[in-house]
Formats: sequence, C-alpha cells, structure tokens
Amino acid sequence: MRINFLCYLIFSLSGYCLAQDFSTGFEDSKAGEAFTVQQWEKAGFDAVGWDNGLAQRAIIDSTTSAIGDKSLRITYPVGESGSVGNGAQIPLILPNKDEYYLSYKLMFSPEFSFRLGGKLPGLAAGQLCSGGQVCDGTNGFTARYMWRKGGEIVLYLYYMNKKGRWGDDFPLIYPSGGRVVLETGKWYQITQRVRVNSAPELFDGEVEVWINGQPVLFETGFRFTINDDKVNRFYFSTFHGGSGSDWAPLKTSYIWFDDIEIYTKDED
Repeated sequence: MRINFLCYLIFSLSGYCLAQDFSTGFEDSKAGEAFTVQQWEKAGFDAVGWDNGLAQRAIIDSTTSAIGDKSLRITYPVGESGSVGNGAQIPLILPNKDEYYLSYKLMFSPEFSFRLGGKLPGLAAGQLCSGGQVCDGTNGFTARYMWRKGGEIVLYLYYMNKKGRWGDDFPLIYPSGGRVVLETGKWYQITQRVRVNSAPELFDGEVEVWINGQPVLFETGFRFTINDDKVNRFYFSTFHGGSGSDWAPLKTSYIWFDDIEIYTKDED
C-alpha cells in the first residue's frame, strides 16, 4: 500500500485519508507489449479467468501519459462494435467490501469516433449483471459509464431496481449545471464511489462521481445485492456498443488509460 503526500494532506485537513488498495500507472511494463491477463496480475490484480481483446487491442504506449512515461492504449477498430471485436474487457477481483473508490485517467484520441456510444470501466460485483440481464440480487451489478453521442458521459448502471431491460443512464452534471462532455485529446480524471445497500431488503446503496475533482453525481436509493456480494470487482470494460453498424466507429479510434487507483476510506 502506498501512502503519498496527497493522503497526508487529506489526513491533515479532515482526519482521514484514502488508503490505496490497488494501483497501476503501467510504468513497470514494456512499451509496445500487450497488457494481458498476466500483466494485470503482475500489477497486483487478481483475474477471474477470462478477457476480451487484451492481447490484440490493449498495448502499453510510451508516446503519451497522464503521469510518468507510459499509459495503456485501447484500440477500437473501424467498423467493429461489441466486446468481441472492439475495445477490451477483463473483470478483476477485489476483496469483498461495502464501499470502494475507483479513480482513473483517460484521454480520447483526436477525432475519436463516438457514434451512438460505448462503455467505460467501473466498479461491480459478483457475476457482473449486464448485457440485458435481470439483476436479481444474486448475480451482481455493474456501475460502468457510457460515452454517448459527441462525448457526453453518463453513469450506466445495472442494479436490482433498474427501469428497463438495459442499464439505466444517470447524467453527470457539473456544479455549474452543464452536462459532462469530454473533449478529444485531453486527459480527464474520473473518480467513482460505490456503496452497496446495508441489508438485503434496504434501498440505500449509493453511487458518487467526480470529474477532475468536481462532483458531478450523487445518487442513493439503490438495491444492489441480497446475497453476500458487496463491491468485489473492478470491471475494466470498454468497447463501442451496443452492437451493430450504428454503434461502430467510422475510423479506428483509441483511448489511453493511466493512473488507475482503487481505494477505501480509512477512518481515523
């Protein structure tokens, strides 16, 4: 666990610090190599045993980074949509806890082809309820994001009381009132807090989101699980889609990810 100056500063001001449980800035990997399951494990994460596209479309890049010298570049091939031929996915195991924070930095390539939308990583649990499934409280949940047309970002949530077949969209809104729209060619930090419901019958789960430190979402009233699952997955999931030609990028596009951190609030 790495306790840095930021943690010390937060502790000094508020009486608690954020204890870092997992992190990677991709600095220990070789530029040009695929960031495979084995590379995630070397970085300190545990994998559940499957992935989509890491060997083909997840490459360590030394040409741009948010911190340090390297980042993870994900490729979204022209004309491809869905998780099989576009982007990359891997679910990573976390110790089962009531609450986690997830933070990472990302940058969309210049002229990124947003089309109808696509997925971005988030916290999750259990069997990763998604893909049009009914979340029954025993098959987990997913708290990913989606980019929509033009780069608008929303929380894309699968949970027990979702309204329809697919996940629910929750707009991210700056304190000034404008919706979060991410520009291409710029680094952004996305931070998320997910807390599960405190008892199987209660609707008191919470999700909170910040963009570059600005609060853009706080929602409560969620029922996530009714079994022993709490927050226990980091779902690195990113691809165009949905599926079909309307979702597929019109040109090969890229997103760079960097400075991934997963942590818990450690009360003093």
